[in-house]
Amino acid sequence: MGFDDFNLNTNLLKAVKEQGFTDPTDIQSAAIPILLNGDVDFVGQAQTGTGKTAAFVLPLLQKLDPSSKHIQALILTPTRELTYQIREEISKLGKYSNLTSLAIFGGSSYIQQIRGLKKDKPQIIVGTPGRVIDLMEQGILRFNRAEFVVLDEADEMLNMGFLEDVQKILSSFENNKKMWMYAATMPPPILNLIKKEFRNPEIINIKKKTLSNEDIEQRYYVVKEKYHREALCRILDSEPSMYGIVFCRTRLETRDLADALLSRGYNIETLHGEMGQAQRNVSMARFKKSKTGLMICTDVAARGIDVNNLTHVINYGLPQDLESYVHRIGRTGRAGMKGVAISILDPKSLYRIRRIENFIRKKIDHCRLPSVKDLKSSLVCSEVKNLSPVIGAIVEKGDDFKLDETFKIFNENLENFSKHELLKIMFTWKFKQKLRRYDDMSVIDEAPKSREPRFKENNFNRKNLNNKNNRNNRNNSNRRRTHESDVGNKRLFLNMGKGDGLNLNFLLNDLARQTGLRRNQIRNVYMKDRFSFLEVPLQHADKILQRKDLMINNRKVRLEYSQ
Repeated sequence: MGFDDFNLNTNLLKAVKEQGFTDPTDIQSAAIPILLNGDVDFVGQAQTGTGKTAAFVLPLLQKLDPSSKHIQALILTPTRELTYQIREEISKLGKYSNLTSLAIFGGSSYIQQIRGLKKDKPQIIVGTPGRVIDLMEQGILRFNRAEFVVLDEADEMLNMGFLEDVQKILSSFENNKKMWMYAATMPPPILNLIKKEFRNPEIINIKKKTLSNEDIEQRYYVVKEKYHREALCRILDSEPSMYGIVFCRTRLETRDLADALLSRGYNIETLHGEMGQAQRNVSMARFKKSKTGLMICTDVAARGIDVNNLTHVINYGLPQDLESYVHRIGRTGRAGMKGVAISILDPKSLYRIRRIENFIRKKIDHCRLPSVKDLKSSLVCSEVKNLSPVIGAIVEKGDDFKLDETFKIFNENLENFSKHELLKIMFTWKFKQKLRRYDDMSVIDEAPKSREPRFKENNFNRKNLNNKNNRNNRNNSNRRRTHESDVGNKRLFLNMGKGDGLNLNFLLNDLARQTGLRRNQIRNVYMKDRFSFLEVPLQHADKILQRKDLMINNRKVRLEYSQ
């Protein structure tokens, strides 16, 4: 089936062909006919990178009325980057449809967005919950005549604490609105929202390909946490032509890692929530145009990065959720290209690799970091490759290749040396200092151990495996309690650590007293110098994060999800 078979109007088909779209993705093939031909509520479960934006943008553009100058549809997203990306997709696919859209998000000018609402009379609003509510409360943004609501990345939106905001926005619509939702996972809050707000929705689930993409080579390195940064640098040095994303768990970790890599001379961009919108736009643009080969970011910040030719995805520490791992690595190995997914993990996190293997039904290779010999070879090959354009120009033009007149001085000082001597001189001048820094490198990673996959490639029975794992977990709970994320818990980041005078007693007492938790419900506390991690019961996590007045050891603190 092609796009011509969807009964799209000629304006949309023309735009689709100009974008180079030929064969619809699975989510597009399943969703577009339902949304075009039916007047229904809809839920689509699909991973990041499966083409779901076009899966709802195309039907929406065909259903809206270009002659009506009021807001007809709202698309809600969790992040500014994703809002901007969807707005761009609407502009491209709606190029000939005479429909107007406007992006509404925080970190950008209120005045400009208000002017756009009043002057352009957009039929489609793409926005983040916070800014949408701000403009609603000012009476500037109204949805009383809107017919469609699209919730994109709905699971991430709720995971970020936007449930109440989403419900408030939905209450401003008339009861006859059509609800479309796209999410990668279906946790209980999403299912509750569907039950409450949707009317007999059509539900499709597309996830097979992202769990078993054979175009992605997956491997991991086991390194103590204090050596993670050095391990990453060795990986980067061994693959100088990398074009990829490094995922960190928190904004603080993102910022610190980016600063460290920049200080070592790596050409990188970064993306996190503390950056202003202008900075984020510049960073995104440079990365998408391949002016920078590496982006350092969190899962949330990466939601708006839509690049199909990434060579690598690197997990700087494993994500908390199994689904997040799938989302991350699914950003490489697209469009028939090969990709590499690398994870750097502490020895204490090895059990989580086993859980991921069980989830994706595929063995992940345990590898060794590049040796000193490998790193030196990679450096020399990379530098020689960089000389290729100059060598080509000299060979092609011969005596016509123009040089500065001072070349004569250079030539006079070196003309008595043989070719071999000249090469040795140039090699020493170019590489000696760079190669020397590798000589004192010690071994920082663990060697792979022989093991068999703990799952069956064929006739896979998830229920039996889960039952076995549950028994093993109960038997080993005492040994693993300090490291393993308990089922039903959520890992949080705390902007306070041992260097701030924090100790376990202060943390447990103060947090329990202010949140109503019992001390023993605050689990797996891990304190660093300036920040900490801890786990709380899943059902209490959102409520705790909404508290803006938490005090620990007489200091105001901030908690956020560890991403």
